Amino acid sequence: MTLHETDVLIPQSNTLSRSLSGQISRKLGERILEGRLMPGELLPDENALCDEFGVSRTAVREAVKMLVAKGFLEVRQRIGTRVLDVRYWQMLDRDVLMWHQSITVDNARLISLMELRQSIEPDAAFYAAARRSDEQLAAILDACEQMEQHAGENSEYVLSDARFHIAVLRAANNPYLDALENAIFAGLMLSIRITNPDEKRNRKSIPLHLAIAEAIKAQNPEAAYERMKEHLADAARRLSKVVKDAGKSPPRP
Repeated sequence: MTLHETDVLIPQSNTLSRSLSGQISRKLGERILEGRLMPGELLPDENALCDEFGVSRTAVREAVKMLVAKGFLEVRQRIGTRVLDVRYWQMLDRDVLMWHQSITVDNARLISLMELRQSIEPDAAFYAAARRSDEQLAAILDACEQMEQHAGENSEYVLSDARFHIAVLRAANNPYLDALENAIFAGLMLSIRITNPDEKRNRKSIPLHLAIAEAIKAQNPEAAYERMKEHLADAARRLSKVVKDAGKSPPRP
């Protein structure tokens, strides 16, 4: 299987994207993530939501149940449905991470996703170098080739970059790391358009990816770890610079 195939990337839940209740939960979830519905705030009542979305009460109730399951909402008798504090939100849920792609994500959240990647991906590269199969290595190398071919086409380059990082994560052959694919994908897709705005930046980034791939090919875990760490540190510096230039740099930990 090559990385040209669509199942390499992380799809949004087909069930949620097709059903009426799924569409409503997505729209409400995006409002919560964007801060248009704040923690502690009550949702409009069922009748108002039915009128707004043009659906039945059943569809609204199912949408609310979905968001309750994701930690976004709490339903209380005689009070209503209110937005829960962010600490209850299932931020690593597949749908929640995909909803981030459709909204304006604040800079602090972008930095947090980058920090998550920095905490996970160097170790994933280490294990990939030790455990990868020939097929998994081929997927990593194919992604590098696609990045080089599409350096001047930013939308295609972004997808190839995402394929590279997902391929490395899968090559670690750890089911718990596999469970973090959604977070890695979302973090990369949200940040790369900021850190790699053009062909010049893309071409500077390619050698960093090739160095990781070569270390994995050579089955050198320590080198793979260091090369991934260097690559993500470079991306984090560029992201922080853009955030700081925008006057919204988050406080240092």
